[in-house]
Amino acid sequence: MLALDSTDIGILRALGENCRASYQEMGRSLGMTANAIKKRVKKLVDNGTIHSFVVYLSFAMIDAESYLAILTPDGINKEEEILAQIVKNPHVFSTGSLSDGTCIVFAEYEGTNGKSDFEQFLNNLDDIALIELHTERAPRGNEVEFSPLQVRVLKSLAEDPRAPATTIAEKTGLTPRRVRKIIDQLLHGGGVKFVARLNLNAGSGVIYYAQIRWNEDLGNYHDVENWLEKEFSGKYFDSHISATAPMMLSLFVIDHLRDAESMSRSVCQGPMIESVKTIFPFPTKKNIRLQKLRLEELLTKTKSRVR
Repeated sequence: MLALDSTDIGILRALGENCRASYQEMGRSLGMTANAIKKRVKKLVDNGTIHSFVVYLSFAMIDAESYLAILTPDGINKEEEILAQIVKNPHVFSTGSLSDGTCIVFAEYEGTNGKSDFEQFLNNLDDIALIELHTERAPRGNEVEFSPLQVRVLKSLAEDPRAPATTIAEKTGLTPRRVRKIIDQLLHGGGVKFVARLNLNAGSGVIYYAQIRWNEDLGNYHDVENWLEKEFSGKYFDSHISATAPMMLSLFVIDHLRDAESMSRSVCQGPMIESVKTIFPFPTKKNIRLQKLRLEELLTKTKSRVR
């Protein structure tokens, strides 16, 4: 099994931001040759750490927000029953149990009533003693209108988000130069996101969450993130950041289970940190994301108009 190092994490973070990032771009950022990066990406794909490459609509395009909920069951050994209820909700794209006996839920809801709808759904679940609900801070992108040619290219990209411009040109009847220009418009327009779906459990390392709460008088979430990136480079991966409380759920990749306790102690020493709770995620149940579903619906609706 592949052990992730700081270079792998750099590659995964880059592809998570933009899965069309070139080997040359990533190489320049990470101080490696394009060929070395290409070999690393292949290993990450073959190993299953990179599950797939996907195109999503931005949150602004579907008028949606992302939410994080941590649920405390009313009693022991109730997690599986609760997760079976949760995964039936089409707005939930990922849910699983945690090592402290709680359940974690990630969801996307559309419209102004999204949060209240999600809260009502959670309140209607059986065997829940406590609900901790957070709206997430996440880039919203822009609301744009795609041209017929952009839709034509998007159809090809939806099938293979990293397809070369020459391949897309053959499928669409456009020139490679025109395809590159359209892809650049899509990348910078903010209406779509090109992302890598990851499975960090596929490697030999261990992943865990640190639920971090900080003192807002001493800094904001940017300060906390910057500190984590500086102090724990190669271990710190990413954070789900609450927009409603000074709390973030930060993901770390470590070599051994025994490293989690010492790392959490180190995080707790941060100048802004008030508390750190270490929790390990168990395998999750997943649904298709609304951002992907709505893109598929858009492309289906416009199919006849872009032929």
